[in-house]
Amino acid sequence: MKNIRIPPRHEVKPFFQPILSLQSQEIIGYETLGRHVRESGVESLGAFFHNPDIPEEMHLMIDRHLREQAIQRLASTANDGMLFINLKPSWIYRTFKRTGKLPTIELLKKYGVDSSRIVIEITEEEFTGGLQELTWIVEQYREFGCTIAIDDVGSGFSNFDRIASLQPKILKMDLNILKKSLFHDGYKALMQSFSILAGQMGASLLVEGVETKKELQSALQVGARYVQGYLFAKAEPDLLPKDTFKLMLKEEMKLFGRQEFERYNSLLTVPQSLDELVHASYVITSAGDADALIEQAIRNVSEQCIRIYICREDGYQTSSNYTRREEGWGKDESYRGANWTWRPYFISNILMMDMQKQGILSQPYTDLDTSQQIRTYSCALSEGYYLFLDLLM
Repeated sequence: MKNIRIPPRHEVKPFFQPILSLQSQEIIGYETLGRHVRESGVESLGAFFHNPDIPEEMHLMIDRHLREQAIQRLASTANDGMLFINLKPSWIYRTFKRTGKLPTIELLKKYGVDSSRIVIEITEEEFTGGLQELTWIVEQYREFGCTIAIDDVGSGFSNFDRIASLQPKILKMDLNILKKSLFHDGYKALMQSFSILAGQMGASLLVEGVETKKELQSALQVGARYVQGYLFAKAEPDLLPKDTFKLMLKEEMKLFGRQEFERYNSLLTVPQSLDELVHASYVITSAGDADALIEQAIRNVSEQCIRIYICREDGYQTSSNYTRREEGWGKDESYRGANWTWRPYFISNILMMDMQKQGILSQPYTDLDTSQQIRTYSCALSEGYYLFLDLLM
């Protein structure tokens, strides 16, 4: 304990950083963060909680003191926002194993706080305890009515077994992935994968660390439902009114919507230019027929189209692959006979095209060959054949 200063309890205060819903453009909750408040200024308690030389008992004592103050504040205010509370899995695990109790639940009972207003953020720390036991313990919070979130998804200790087992309702993305995604396609793809993961699990994506409007646009791009960061506010001692940032968010979402409409319209001009060709009465009986049709089609497509091919409804590719290169269009006959039913969207898209009698534009994904972000437009041709165009975003 030498040279380690433990902050006095009366100098330890909870501060509150707002979390905003892009759905309502309002503050829906506040993450409670510890601060050391002295006459000389306010300091984060992050260094204190991450100092391995301070005993865990001391960390827990200060953390519980902060939690009680935050819950007491929630109980005494007319603000109806939610409270996001960070808890390390090792703390939950060891405390429950030792005492059979969960102090946060006891505090909610003590102050009469509705448990539906509490989000338990399980931090992504290294954890060596039993996953099944941890899952059962976390389930106690869920059964009491709290919402479960996993914090810092994508950080160094990300554990997908833990995510799958705990089945959180909120995935909170590590801020470094957001920042790197602005300049690196790999991180952009990783952000997209977390968005898909959240959707598949029935969870909402929360992007933290949003400091600029460009980062807000990136969060919108990957389907974030909630955002948090210095663009809106740092952690403050008071709870801000829920409509504090509503006008700014409305403007940014209006801008995002306009840009997306323009981008989609640009993408759709490619298949529209093929409308006459697609609706002509072409009979495809061989790979040669399919290739001849594509060679007519490539005269009318814009530079956004990087690849064209034709498949049968059973997933087998009939045509060659036609791929745009610097020197012009290249033809690769080796793709004839390739089967694409292993792609998750293939069969469902075929059925949708048959039912709706119109083309379909896929969700964004990263192309296997070029590592570029693309969408695939597909439409029906003659009986049992479908045209596919891979389009740059």
